[in-house]
Amino acid sequence: MPKPKQEHLKYLYRDVTRHGQERWYYRKSGKAKIRLNAPYGTEEFYKELALARFDLSNTGTTEPKRTKKKLPLDGTFKWLADQYLTRAMKNLAPATQIQKRRVLHAVCEETCLSQSGQRLGDMSFKGLQKQHIAILRDQKGETPEAANHRLRSISTMFNWAVEVGLAGNNPAEHVKKIKNYSEGHHALTQQEIAQFLERHPKGTKAHLAMQIFRYTGLRISDTARLGRQHLYTINTEDGPQLRFKIAPQKSSKLQRMPVAIDLPVLPPLAEALEGIDHSHLTFLITEWNRPYSVKGLGNRMRNWFDMAGLPHCSAHGIRKAGAVLAAENGATSNQLLSMFGWTKLEQAELYTRMAQRKVLGDKGVHFLSGEKKKSGST
Repeated sequence: MPKPKQEHLKYLYRDVTRHGQERWYYRKSGKAKIRLNAPYGTEEFYKELALARFDLSNTGTTEPKRTKKKLPLDGTFKWLADQYLTRAMKNLAPATQIQKRRVLHAVCEETCLSQSGQRLGDMSFKGLQKQHIAILRDQKGETPEAANHRLRSISTMFNWAVEVGLAGNNPAEHVKKIKNYSEGHHALTQQEIAQFLERHPKGTKAHLAMQIFRYTGLRISDTARLGRQHLYTINTEDGPQLRFKIAPQKSSKLQRMPVAIDLPVLPPLAEALEGIDHSHLTFLITEWNRPYSVKGLGNRMRNWFDMAGLPHCSAHGIRKAGAVLAAENGATSNQLLSMFGWTKLEQAELYTRMAQRKVLGDKGVHFLSGEKKKSGST
């Protein structure tokens, strides 16, 4: 096949990748760029070039045209969600932002409120009423926690919208949560913790992780970043005391005066920390010598639990076990607030009430056998 005339070669462009690979394109003014796949100078190359000249190429690849992102119309539910996600969530923890964005984007895709199958994101939010929000909630009815999370996210968004003058009312205000009879994450028993430590003995990364979770009570988002920078020493009557202080990631951005967890490093944790054989600031690091992401640490804990024959256990279950143990040993609600970084008293009272019920049950069970209460007993 004869080579093309020089006038056609001026539309030929050469590009070299960072790996040294040569690529050729044909692009005429006002036309899309077409990739020529055959080796340069071969007969097949010139065939592709000829086809490209007449827009008949089926061997080369045309670069897709960039299309502008379609913005939601003002007044639609998607528009309101975007306003909220852009303007109101700057002070929230990154993980919380991701979670809320995922929930609200899923709500935008719902078609349950339209007989024609129209997405809620394309509909006006101003016509939403209590019954509509209940329908949206019930789309997640099989998983009550997810349903209630969706309801909270919608309600929080509308509360903000009312505050800034974008909405006149919150249609989710009087929509009730779905009752959840699940106890949530399983709280590890002392036997399960012992089983984990037997499978992952001292000196292993899994053992260190368990001791940090167990003796700090931190959430996984804070455990993943806990390190030497959070340790300090004070002098007491009994001598130097090693402590750790960390502002919980989940709540620190929500308050003008963030809650800080400031507690002594208990002996079992101090012993585990002494066994760390790396110089990184963060205590828990990956095999690539980098701190774990929250998701990465969660996956690693999942693997370690499975290896120990505890597939029903989770990292959050260690924190929950600590709260249960502390409450049963007499910790007050306010003490639990300080220990676990909670901001609402009812979170702590849940554990103290459970502990009190257990104590009262232990003291009252003898009545089932007809025994009389012994004098002096409480």
